[in-house]
Amino acid sequence: MKRDLPTVIADLKSAKGPQFLLLFGDDLQVQETCKQVVDSLVSEDRRGFNFERFDGRTVNWDQVEGSLMTPPFFPGKKVLWVENAPYFFSREQKGELSAKVLDLWRDGRRDDAAKLLTDCLIVEGWTQERWERLDAGSSPQLMGLLDLDSSVAQEEVGALLAYAKSRDVDLSKRKGADGHRLGDLLDGKLPEWAFLLLSAVQVDRRTKLFKRFEELGAALFLGLERDRYGKVDRDSLLNLISQRLRQAGKNIEPQARDMIVARAGDDLRTLQQELDKLLLYAAERPAIQPQDVEAVVADHGEGWIFDLTRAIGDRDALGALGQLSRLMAQGEHPLKILGTVAGEVRRLLSARQLLDGDLRPHWKRGISYQQYQQITAKQGIAALTRSPYADYMCFQRAERFAMSELVVHMESLFDADLRLKSSGGQPRLIMEKLILGMCLATRRNQPQGVAPAR
Repeated sequence: MKRDLPTVIADLKSAKGPQFLLLFGDDLQVQETCKQVVDSLVSEDRRGFNFERFDGRTVNWDQVEGSLMTPPFFPGKKVLWVENAPYFFSREQKGELSAKVLDLWRDGRRDDAAKLLTDCLIVEGWTQERWERLDAGSSPQLMGLLDLDSSVAQEEVGALLAYAKSRDVDLSKRKGADGHRLGDLLDGKLPEWAFLLLSAVQVDRRTKLFKRFEELGAALFLGLERDRYGKVDRDSLLNLISQRLRQAGKNIEPQARDMIVARAGDDLRTLQQELDKLLLYAAERPAIQPQDVEAVVADHGEGWIFDLTRAIGDRDALGALGQLSRLMAQGEHPLKILGTVAGEVRRLLSARQLLDGDLRPHWKRGISYQQYQQITAKQGIAALTRSPYADYMCFQRAERFAMSELVVHMESLFDADLRLKSSGGQPRLIMEKLILGMCLATRRNQPQGVAPAR
């Protein structure tokens, strides 16, 4: 039996459904929903006695079970929230957990990395005695456990091992999914006052314990839709941004929203932090504008692509050179930058062809986004990107270029590619010459009817 979040919250408020709930998926959404569940069951003035919160990676299950069986001080529900619940891992999930261990370590989240390493040891059947036999020279043994082989990773694993050893890891307090006493509680052995809330970022849906939760309608995945490569769906991100800002009483311009996605990436916690900064920066203003995003949103993703190509498309030589300087200083490879510029020129070529062809009778300088949407819906114009608004902006940039110019720019890109791959050229000078040529070239053979923007 599957339930969605609104149904779960409604059932909690009306005292329906099971006395336990597993929330898993995106960390930020899981945390927010857990707080919503607690708010639904225990009023704030009673949480000092009717609410307890544990870290599942360190707490002994006897302590959790004992607290569940102890009546609350006040009448009503007693909620136990076990975060990072480790009861749904299995050996088949080892590769997924191993990769996450190093990711956490490299992100500076040392405690989380050490705790997840403990999960890997548990699913591999390690005992406390085996763990205690490890010393500073045992990193190759852990390398094998984590399926790693590079020398860089060996140094990181050695540092992780030393850190975990300093944290007094106790494997004897932990059990994997199979045979865990949590399964007994699902058979109606919870007292009427108790509610068990479990949260996790990762679970193995193949474990018997998870399937029991799922059958009872007590497992809920929280996360955005992802593609086959694990990347969050762009439309889902855009909708989430609009929803969060709408809840804060703000509107956002489409261009600003696209800039946030490009800069913040698809980590939802990072995205939320950047939205919080934006809201503080905007203060009492009702709408978020592109210049707000440019001023305060850090570039965690590939936002530089948007900034650089927009400056070139706008024929903003100073802005484009400034972006190039920043990227070179950050260590971005010139060939990567060149490939991005080439992609923008190809899009401009496609847009220019449409402006000179199917869109010629309909496109007017200064056309609004709403008018553009009506035209493309009627004419069935092929998309240039995955975003209709990005297409609209691309057509606006294409107004500034003649077809003959764009063809010349493609030849210049080919020439710059050859120079960058030879040993004689200076990469920065090659890229500066290319960008200046694209931004400052004299407009030649400009077609009539679609005047360039000035």
